[in-house]
Amino acid sequence: MSKHKAVTTQSQHPWRATIRTILAIVIALAAIAPVVYTAATMQSPELATGAAAAALTLAGAITRIMALPVVETFLQRFVPWLAAGARGDEPSATEIEVAGPATLDE
Repeated sequence: MSKHKAVTTQSQHPWRATIRTILAIVIALAAIAPVVYTAATMQSPELATGAAAAALTLAGAITRIMALPVVETFLQRFVPWLAAGARGDEPSATEIEVAGPATLDE
């Protein structure tokens, strides 16, 4: 058996992963800022809890969108400091097509 060690982009480029996470959170908080302001001025815990949940959901959605191969390719080309991997990095396991078992008809 061969020993294969999978290396994630987070371990290869930890600062890029940190920057991507911070960017997603900042965008989510900016989008939810009016609701947070309203919750703070009205002293409404229900609204504040809803705003926190919405911010977390939005940050997760942004992170998921940034993980799409099309977005990753765009980021590598136009915003390389924000891409998960540098140009020329080996493709991840999800990008490698695995051939199915050979059939007798071939």
